Amino acid sequence: MWYNLLDTSPLLAGEDMSDIKKRKILLIDDEVTLLEVMKTNLEIEGYEVVTETSGETGLVSAVVDQPDVVILDVMMPGVDGWEICQRMRADPRTKYTPIIMLTALDETEHIVKGFEVGADDYLAKPFENAELFARIKSVLSKASKGMVVDPLTNLPGKHQIYEETRKRLEQRGKFFAFLYFDISNLRTINDRYGIQRGDDLVQSVAHALRDIVISEEEFLGYMGEDDFVVLSVPLRVQQIFNSLTSRFDEMLPRLCPEYSSEECRQDEIVKMAVAVVTNEKRQFGDPLQVKNVALEVLKQARSHTQHYCADLKDHPI
Repeated sequence: MWYNLLDTSPLLAGEDMSDIKKRKILLIDDEVTLLEVMKTNLEIEGYEVVTETSGETGLVSAVVDQPDVVILDVMMPGVDGWEICQRMRADPRTKYTPIIMLTALDETEHIVKGFEVGADDYLAKPFENAELFARIKSVLSKASKGMVVDPLTNLPGKHQIYEETRKRLEQRGKFFAFLYFDISNLRTINDRYGIQRGDDLVQSVAHALRDIVISEEEFLGYMGEDDFVVLSVPLRVQQIFNSLTSRFDEMLPRLCPEYSSEECRQDEIVKMAVAVVTNEKRQFGDPLQVKNVALEVLKQARSHTQHYCADLKDHPI
């Protein structure tokens, strides 16, 4: 079958080439000729492109290469596109990577199935370059608005945090815990040892939290700068806090051996401050209210010179 991808149509009106430079796209399709044509045209448009010809290698590449977008063919031997999509959505490392599914099955039931397994968009074969570019631009636009993952931590951003919090608010009769983590006085690391050291610490905290959080039951997101959010249940709060602070006390000397809290003023000590907001004794109307209350509770945690977990129950706002 012929796919009309050999034209080099210009970018959509108003699109800046600098907006897509160095964006990485993973193409997974068993049709080698189509892969090569798509790869060539996308590279002309300024994208970095990785190709895989099987579902199994595609799953590995999705984790290792951390693409900005995955373009995935549905009909492949062995592991098909639907199963790949399901596996990616079940893996916290690829859960929020945008997926565009390619299919020759331009039928409603197949389109619906694609969305049900977690695809963000679909494209029916054969297709034009302009449509392919438009679909990619659309999912990247969502990513730029914080609707996918943060490039520093590979964690979902504010949009997903709000949506996941909203889901828990709608689950009547179920207790949840909103944990707001702050690397207090991260500026001490940035000012003394450079921003890269600060970024390394943020990434290490993200990695530690990813290990601690139970992906099937809990949620981990990155608010930006030095702040993270975990959505869990009240019974897990102390365990999560203790596990993270233990890991933090190991990582900080490793990343910044020159740092000593004894040589710092109180407002320079680097520590973990955590605010906990639950719906055990108070009801909330929307995610923003939960976050704002957490920020008020966080002030109590930040006032301590050591790691501290402040709970709304003990510090009513």
